[in-house]
Amino acid sequence: MSTSLPSAPERLSVPRIAWKILADSAGYRIKKREAANLFTSISLAVALGLPWGDIAYRLFFGALLNVWVYLLNDCFDVDVDVTAAGRDHERARFLADHRNIGFLTCAALVTVLAALAAVHSAGLVLALVTTVVVIVAYSAWLKRRPFVDILAMGGWGLSMALVGFPIDSSAGWRFAGLLGLLCMVTEAVQVLRDEPSDRLAGVRTTAVVAGPRATTLIAKVLMAASAAYASLYLHRYVGLALALGVLVPLDVARASRSWDALRVLFGLVWLGLLALYFATGGLSGWIAG
Repeated sequence: MSTSLPSAPERLSVPRIAWKILADSAGYRIKKREAANLFTSISLAVALGLPWGDIAYRLFFGALLNVWVYLLNDCFDVDVDVTAAGRDHERARFLADHRNIGFLTCAALVTVLAALAAVHSAGLVLALVTTVVVIVAYSAWLKRRPFVDILAMGGWGLSMALVGFPIDSSAGWRFAGLLGLLCMVTEAVQVLRDEPSDRLAGVRTTAVVAGPRATTLIAKVLMAASAAYASLYLHRYVGLALALGVLVPLDVARASRSWDALRVLFGLVWLGLLALYFATGGLSGWIAG
């Protein structure tokens, strides 16, 4: 048996493969207009008046955390993605051929993230730990558990929001609660959108098990719950604006367009909410109007 070490070109191929996997995963998510949580968390940091240096640090940390989240999810889903309709099959096949390197890249990323969080604050440590727990559980098991898949994304929305505020900020926690609820809405719409391909692949999401009609109802109820939360804990006008989401037409055929429409609505309402917070100098005096 040969015990010779691999040649230099062979050793260099691993980082090259890792870089391609990273770039492919990030590029695919950007093309699909995902990772909106980075915008919400950093805009929250700006509205709360955090120092610009701190905001820049949180932006870098949040961007790297998003790359880790989506790459880990891709590594777990690659067997489905190589054949599922609407996926980038060439990208998925490359990852399938080098899945071990993909997981090693995830391990390297989370190590860097842990160091960045430890240097910064307990808040970023909490954001990292909760995100790792939720996403590993979701990617490995929970996304194939009906109803729990939607709840898990609520937890993810909350954990990612922690990137944008210090853990002792009561206003930050109120905003984070709304983001968690809105993530549950978008997850319900996403599983509805993916219902045909998930059903063919045997993935037991909420939409596959409960059916498109029931999933549409769940999305509407969650939308109403988000509006109610905003009215009770933030401002009644914000709640009224979010209630418009219930009127967005929703079914399997229109789920992609509805997803985009809801994200536009959520984004506009979020910016209006933060502008109101910034203009009035805080939550005191305008909670519930």
